[in-house]
This record gives sequence, structure tokens and C-alpha cells, in this order.
Amino acid sequence: MTLRILVVDDHPAFRKALTSALNRVKDIEVTGEAGGGTEAAMRAVESDPDLVLMDLSMPGLDGIEAMRRIHESKPALPIVILTAHADPGVEKEARDAGASGFLAKGTCLEDIVIVLHEAAESAA
Repeated sequence: MTLRILVVDDHPAFRKALTSALNRVKDIEVTGEAGGGTEAAMRAVESDPDLVLMDLSMPGLDGIEAMRRIHESKPALPIVILTAHADPGVEKEARDAGASGFLAKGTCLEDIVIVLHEAAESAA
């Protein structure tokens, strides 16, 4: 089964590189991208992903609030956070808001893929 992912990050170069890397993984397909929280909430409905991989720090609607909005319309959709702000307090806030996983941006692709699959499996 292919895991369909929505990638959300406000840095276009990082988002494109991450999308490209994920699309090279045999059982993952990036079905959409968003550059911010408001766009992420819309695309989570439009592209009907199996999972959202999202940054926390974005202008306008941040990742925490975007996660809340996404869960209003798709409460079972797993959301994994990939952030540069990886500390225990931020992780607790993200998990309290409904994050299924939490990763630092320095995490290697193989470990990201493992967490994505774990989050998807736990939501099934």
C-alpha cells in the first residue's frame, strides 16, 4: 500500500527537497504541498492524504492551529510534525494538540519514513 502524504512547510526549497526525497521512497507518494497552515487545512481536505507531515513555525496560521483546523474536518488524519524547534516543551504542545509523531528537521530520511509509517499504522 502506498502512503499518500501532504507536505507542509513555509520554506519552498526545503519543502521541494523533502517532497523529492519522499517521492523516491517506493511506498510513499506526496499528493500535495502547502506553504502555510491555512493552505494546509484546505489541501488536507482536497488532496485526501493518508497523513500530513508539517512544520510548526509558519507565518500566519502556525502548525499547532493548522493541526486543530485539520482535525475539525478530518479528526482521524494523522499529522507528524517535522520542526527545527525540537524540544520537550514544544513536542508536548504538539502532541497535546493531536500530533501523531514529532521529528527534528535534522532527522535522516530513513527515520522520517519509519515515523510516517508508524503514525499511519496507529491511525488505521
